[in-house]
Amino acid sequence: MSRLSLVPVSMDDLDEFLSLHAATESRSVEALTQLLRDFCAVWERGEHGYWKIMLGSRVAGFGGVKPKTWRGQQVWNLYYRVWPDLQGQGIATEMAREAIAVAALRHPDWPVLVETRPDNIAAIKVALGVGMTRHPDADGWAVLLR
Repeated sequence: MSRLSLVPVSMDDLDEFLSLHAATESRSVEALTQLLRDFCAVWERGEHGYWKIMLGSRVAGFGGVKPKTWRGQQVWNLYYRVWPDLQGQGIATEMAREAIAVAALRHPDWPVLVETRPDNIAAIKVALGVGMTRHPDADGWAVLLR
């Protein structure tokens, strides 16, 4: 049994979403609010989207898979962001495995993609740990596919 609960994101998650991103990056409140709106819109269209990751009663982060067109091909975009004090506990890896399993059920013909900064060693480690393969960097991003 998983120790995580994975709940579709909603705009009710905005405060937690803003706080987590403020702890790890410098995008504006407006840009992050729009990003969460975009995440919610995927669910509203009836597609599979990103989750709020719950560890007990605590929001551990956000992540999952959602449809994306990448280089003219339909893919699942795998995303994960976990609170810094919870990193290294396998939360992103556990969530990523579940997300990949969901992706394989819904559209097994779509590859799963992670694009991250080439210096984001933790994100690359998670991707490699769930069976993704690193490809040559493209457009300034590290590219991992499964």
